[in-house]
Amino acid sequence: MRTWLTANSEHEGFPIFFRRPDVRIAEFEALRPKYPRLLVVTHVLAHVKENGLPEHEYNESLESLDVSLTGAFEDGSVGLIALIETFAGKRTYYTYLAPSFAVEGYIREVKNRFPQEDLTYEVDNDPKWRLFNGYATDFHFP
Repeated sequence: MRTWLTANSEHEGFPIFFRRPDVRIAEFEALRPKYPRLLVVTHVLAHVKENGLPEHEYNESLESLDVSLTGAFEDGSVGLIALIETFAGKRTYYTYLAPSFAVEGYIREVKNRFPQEDLTYEVDNDPKWRLFNGYATDFHFP
Protein backbone atom coordinates (compact mmCIF):
# COMPACT_ATOMS: atom_id res chain seq x y z
CA MET A 1 0.00 0.00 0.00
CA ARG A 2 1.39 3.38 -1.02
CA THR A 3 2.14 6.03 1.58
CA TRP A 4 1.18 9.55 0.50
CA LEU A 5 2.50 12.91 1.59
CA THR A 6 -0.05 15.70 1.66
CA ALA A 7 0.29 19.45 1.77
CA ASN A 8 -1.82 22.50 1.19
CA SER A 9 -1.12 26.08 0.32
CA GLU A 10 -2.78 29.03 -1.33
CA HIS A 11 -2.49 29.99 -4.99
CA GLU A 12 -4.19 32.96 -6.63
CA GLY A 13 -6.23 33.45 -3.46
CA PHE A 14 -7.65 29.92 -3.40
CA PRO A 15 -6.67 26.82 -1.42
CA ILE A 16 -4.60 24.23 -3.27
CA PHE A 17 -4.09 20.70 -1.99
CA PHE A 18 -1.37 18.27 -3.03
CA ARG A 19 -0.83 14.58 -2.62
CA ARG A 20 2.26 12.77 -3.81
CA PRO A 21 3.97 9.47 -3.09
CA ASP A 22 6.34 9.36 -0.16
CA VAL A 23 9.44 9.40 -2.34
CA ARG A 24 12.21 11.92 -1.67
CA ILE A 25 12.66 14.45 -4.44
CA ALA A 26 16.30 13.35 -4.75
CA GLU A 27 15.13 9.78 -5.53
CA PHE A 28 13.08 11.02 -8.48
CA GLU A 29 16.36 11.75 -10.29
CA ALA A 30 17.02 8.03 -10.69
CA LEU A 31 13.47 7.38 -11.91
CA ARG A 32 13.40 9.96 -14.72
CA PRO A 33 15.00 7.78 -17.44
CA LYS A 34 12.46 5.02 -16.78
CA TYR A 35 9.43 7.34 -17.11
CA PRO A 36 9.97 10.01 -19.81
CA ARG A 37 6.32 10.71 -20.69
CA LEU A 38 3.91 12.82 -18.65
CA LEU A 39 0.23 11.91 -18.47
CA VAL A 40 -2.01 14.67 -17.14
CA VAL A 41 -5.56 13.61 -16.29
CA THR A 42 -7.88 16.45 -15.33
CA HIS A 43 -11.12 15.75 -13.49
CA VAL A 44 -13.58 18.65 -13.41
CA LEU A 45 -15.28 18.23 -10.06
CA ALA A 46 -19.08 18.21 -10.22
CA HIS A 47 -19.79 19.49 -6.70
CA VAL A 48 -17.52 22.19 -5.28
CA LYS A 49 -17.67 24.79 -2.55
CA GLU A 50 -17.13 28.50 -3.22
CA ASN A 51 -13.41 28.08 -2.60
CA GLY A 52 -13.12 25.53 -5.42
CA LEU A 53 -12.60 22.49 -3.20
CA PRO A 54 -14.94 19.51 -3.54
CA GLU A 55 -17.91 19.15 -1.23
CA HIS A 56 -17.13 16.64 1.51
CA GLU A 57 -19.62 13.89 0.60
CA TYR A 58 -18.85 14.18 -3.10
CA ASN A 59 -15.12 14.00 -2.39
CA GLU A 60 -15.63 10.82 -0.37
CA SER A 61 -17.66 9.33 -3.24
CA LEU A 62 -14.65 9.73 -5.56
CA GLU A 63 -12.51 7.11 -3.80
CA SER A 64 -13.15 4.38 -6.38
CA LEU A 65 -12.35 6.80 -9.23
CA ASP A 66 -9.13 7.74 -7.47
CA VAL A 67 -8.18 4.08 -7.08
CA SER A 68 -8.90 3.50 -10.78
CA LEU A 69 -6.66 6.42 -11.76
CA THR A 70 -3.80 5.50 -9.43
CA GLY A 71 -3.96 1.71 -9.09
CA ALA A 72 -2.19 0.93 -12.37
CA PHE A 73 0.91 2.66 -11.01
CA GLU A 74 0.94 1.14 -7.53
CA ASP A 75 3.90 -1.15 -8.18
CA GLY A 76 5.87 1.35 -10.26
CA SER A 77 6.34 -1.00 -13.22
CA VAL A 78 4.61 1.20 -15.84
CA GLY A 79 4.61 4.63 -14.24
CA LEU A 80 4.77 6.74 -11.13
CA ILE A 81 2.21 9.20 -9.88
CA ALA A 82 4.22 12.34 -9.28
CA LEU A 83 1.47 14.58 -7.95
CA ILE A 84 -2.27 14.90 -7.45
CA GLU A 85 -3.48 18.48 -7.20
CA THR A 86 -6.91 19.73 -6.14
CA PHE A 87 -7.49 23.37 -7.04
CA ALA A 88 -10.22 25.64 -8.42
CA GLY A 89 -12.83 22.97 -9.04
CA LYS A 90 -10.46 20.42 -10.59
CA ARG A 91 -8.39 17.46 -9.50
CA THR A 92 -5.37 16.84 -11.69
CA TYR A 93 -3.30 13.67 -11.72
CA TYR A 94 0.30 14.04 -12.96
CA THR A 95 1.83 10.68 -13.78
CA TYR A 96 5.19 9.91 -15.37
CA LEU A 97 4.96 6.90 -17.69
CA ALA A 98 7.12 4.20 -19.16
CA PRO A 99 7.25 4.48 -22.98
CA SER A 100 5.32 1.22 -23.39
CA PHE A 101 2.30 2.19 -21.27
CA ALA A 102 -0.95 2.05 -23.32
CA VAL A 103 -2.56 5.35 -22.34
CA GLU A 104 -5.61 5.18 -24.62
CA GLY A 105 -6.80 1.81 -23.28
CA TYR A 106 -6.22 2.89 -19.69
CA ILE A 107 -8.18 6.13 -20.12
CA ARG A 108 -10.97 4.40 -22.06
CA GLU A 109 -11.38 1.87 -19.24
CA VAL A 110 -11.58 4.59 -16.57
CA LYS A 111 -14.03 6.71 -18.60
CA ASN A 112 -16.24 3.68 -19.28
CA ARG A 113 -16.31 2.86 -15.58
CA PHE A 114 -17.09 6.47 -14.55
CA PRO A 115 -19.12 7.99 -17.42
CA GLN A 116 -20.68 10.60 -15.13
CA GLU A 117 -17.31 12.20 -14.37
CA ASP A 118 -15.77 14.86 -16.61
CA LEU A 119 -12.27 13.55 -17.41
CA THR A 120 -9.79 14.82 -19.98
CA TYR A 121 -6.18 13.88 -20.57
CA GLU A 122 -3.04 14.76 -22.45
CA VAL A 123 0.33 13.09 -22.86
CA ASP A 124 3.59 14.94 -23.44
CA ASN A 125 7.26 14.10 -23.43
CA ASP A 126 8.87 15.47 -20.27
CA PRO A 127 12.06 13.42 -19.77
CA LYS A 128 13.55 16.00 -17.41
CA TRP A 129 10.34 16.19 -15.36
CA ARG A 130 10.18 19.96 -15.77
CA LEU A 131 6.56 20.17 -14.67
CA PHE A 132 7.18 18.30 -11.44
CA ASN A 133 10.41 20.19 -10.72
CA GLY A 134 8.49 23.46 -11.05
CA TYR A 135 5.95 22.37 -8.46
CA ALA A 136 8.69 21.06 -6.16
CA THR A 137 10.43 24.43 -6.30
CA ASP A 138 7.33 26.64 -6.08
CA PHE A 139 5.76 24.75 -3.20
CA HIS A 140 8.97 23.63 -1.41
CA PHE A 141 8.55 19.85 -1.60
CA PRO A 142 11.11 18.01 0.56
